[in-house]
Amino acid sequence: MVTEAKSASATLNARAFTLVELLVVIGVIAILAALLLPALLGAKAQALRAKCVGNERQLHAVWAIYPSDNDDRLVANGGDLSPTSANPHLWVYGGDHMSQATLTNWLYLVGANFALFTSYQPNHSVYKCPADNSTWPLMTTPPKMVTELRSYSMNCYMGMPLNSPYAVYPVDSLSSSYKVYLRTSDFKTDSPANRFVFMDVNPANICTPAFGVDMTLRTWIHYPSYLHRERGVIVFADGHVEVHRWMDGRTMPRSYGSIIAHGNSAVGDPDLPWIADRTTSHR
Repeated sequence: MVTEAKSASATLNARAFTLVELLVVIGVIAILAALLLPALLGAKAQALRAKCVGNERQLHAVWAIYPSDNDDRLVANGGDLSPTSANPHLWVYGGDHMSQATLTNWLYLVGANFALFTSYQPNHSVYKCPADNSTWPLMTTPPKMVTELRSYSMNCYMGMPLNSPYAVYPVDSLSSSYKVYLRTSDFKTDSPANRFVFMDVNPANICTPAFGVDMTLRTWIHYPSYLHRERGVIVFADGHVEVHRWMDGRTMPRSYGSIIAHGNSAVGDPDLPWIADRTTSHR
């Protein structure tokens, strides 16, 4: 009996892990996890980017269809500093940073009395980049943080006449030296493949439905988004989408619960000329 007990004990000891072996196994698992984690994060980032690309393609499809129902006119663009509306007059409704509902009221995106795109795109989730988890500070007492509902803005040189009452902030961001596209026929002398329509915007800087571009290249009016691994998603007038990597850290300012204002210097930043080259051209 004693011999049998010793034999059973020896068998159990032979099958058990030693402390060293257990530590080796844990170490191997940790190494495998470290190797797999970047791949998993990369796959998630790629999925979010693909969804963002899909959103902008849907918005472009609506933008491209709209003129066929409206005498070749491109949908109206800009920003409204008086946030009241009885009739839709912009592709989506919205004012500047002080307009509390601009980015937080879904009716501004798909309400029939607010947005011209409503009958074409009634799903407000299309306006939100899935990589954008930001919140927005409402000007209340005390301040309240709410989820942003819109991540995309439209090229300010599209659908916004120079004398528009809904000119993007600041008003002088449109220059009479450059082409403003008001009809699809305006692209006949300019390549639609080189003119962006929609861009995802830095969540702390987005405001009006129009994406302001300073063609003098002196300042940033609106910053592009950097949420796709320091890349932005841009859809062009011909329908193709580019995922562009920004080169300068100044193009990607971070904010922690506060608004990034307009007018910061862009002198020497190569990313603004890249955007400007794809915004409009001299008359």
